[in-house]
Amino acid sequence: MQIHADATVSYPREQVFEVYRDHLVDLVPYLPNVDWIKVLERNEDGPVVHLVNEWKARGEIPKVASKFIKPEMLRWKDFADWNRDEWSCAWSFEMAFMREQVKASGKNRLIEEGPDRTRYEIRGTLEIDGNNIPGIPGMLGRRIVPQLEKFVIALIKPNFIKVSDGVQKYLDSGK
Repeated sequence: MQIHADATVSYPREQVFEVYRDHLVDLVPYLPNVDWIKVLERNEDGPVVHLVNEWKARGEIPKVASKFIKPEMLRWKDFADWNRDEWSCAWSFEMAFMREQVKASGKNRLIEEGPDRTRYEIRGTLEIDGNNIPGIPGMLGRRIVPQLEKFVIALIKPNFIKVSDGVQKYLDSGK
């Protein structure tokens, strides 16, 4: 399943890039579906900054998934390589539940649309292996994959957009 979203922030690309990369934790007050974000790892290699962040989400679990997904499992790690030369972020994430069954990755870009306007292009893919869902027979697992993919997309896609809204509010606050 494709992950595709765009968001616009009314600030110069350099400022927007730095907030996304360096101040993600500071955006939590602006993210209604996120309890917390922790930076687990940060390594700099020239224009590339490699980050590992852990997220804890808030959200209602659909009935079809509630037997094997508990609220405390609504966590994920994101692995991000922020490349200043390309104004991009290559990313992947690992869910706390179904770690081996859920694969997501992509590459986001920050596009300058004027001196004080930046478009954040979010592009990625999500795949769930329905054959290996713990406690679910393969045939049933394959049947519920579309619902699970929609659920996972529903968790992460709004957060991509909300993070952009948070960047806007963070910069508006003068921080």
